[in-house]
Amino acid sequence: MPAAIDTNVLVRFLTGDDLPQAAVAAERISLGFLLLPTVLVETEWVLRASYGWPRDRIGAAFRDVIDLPQAVGVPGGMDWVLDRFANGADFADMMHLSMAAEADIFLTFDQRIEKVVGDSPPVAVITLI
Repeated sequence: MPAAIDTNVLVRFLTGDDLPQAAVAAERISLGFLLLPTVLVETEWVLRASYGWPRDRIGAAFRDVIDLPQAVGVPGGMDWVLDRFANGADFADMMHLSMAAEADIFLTFDQRIEKVVGDSPPVAVITLI
């Protein structure tokens, strides 16, 4: 079973901001890694809030990571999540919906979510009043 990686490992791998740690991250990732949904959510926030990466750069980086042959256990529905994210949806909200695919409905007070899920959300969204 491959190792699960923490957000800081993925951030070092993607940003290369600390060259020694980036090299270690790349080496470990090359051996295979488990990509947790919580790590993706946190990484998106770190790249946006701390590094100032725009959503297109984050989306491209995530697509590159999930396409790595060493990536194991990539959360289901990532293409849908990244497509919605590219169209302006909040990454964390789309991850919530993707992870809730086995539920009958997804309940929220956030009226914006229902407007950005598109035609085929993984779960029906109901906005509570």
